[in-house]
Amino acid sequence: MVRIAVRTLTLNVYKVGDEAIIKFIHDKTAAPYFSNLVWFIGNNVLMMERCLRTEATHLTRNKLESLVALHLDDMHYVHDIMQLQMQSLNSMLCEHLLNTLLIPLYVSAQIQTPRDTLTCGMC
Repeated sequence: MVRIAVRTLTLNVYKVGDEAIIKFIHDKTAAPYFSNLVWFIGNNVLMMERCLRTEATHLTRNKLESLVALHLDDMHYVHDIMQLQMQSLNSMLCEHLLNTLLIPLYVSAQIQTPRDTLTCGMC
């Protein structure tokens, strides 16, 4: 419930449209906020992978369902931020997503290199 309230509040602040507020958000708060958001998304991805690699039981299935629901919620939130069409925030968020999540976790999973030899911000 707190996560929903925080996300609603941040989206409403981003929508204000005042250039001074947007500049302050971009310069002071967006980078650490987006960094944490992407880290939590990546951590969730790693937990989903662990669930998939363990023996399937009703407990792991329930946990996996919860993790997938959380991941989808995170992706909807990222989509909501992008839909605001605030170029500076979108660029910063895309940079964090690309460099901390997509390349290290999703792309590296498709490469034939063993995961232990890869270095990423999530491992």
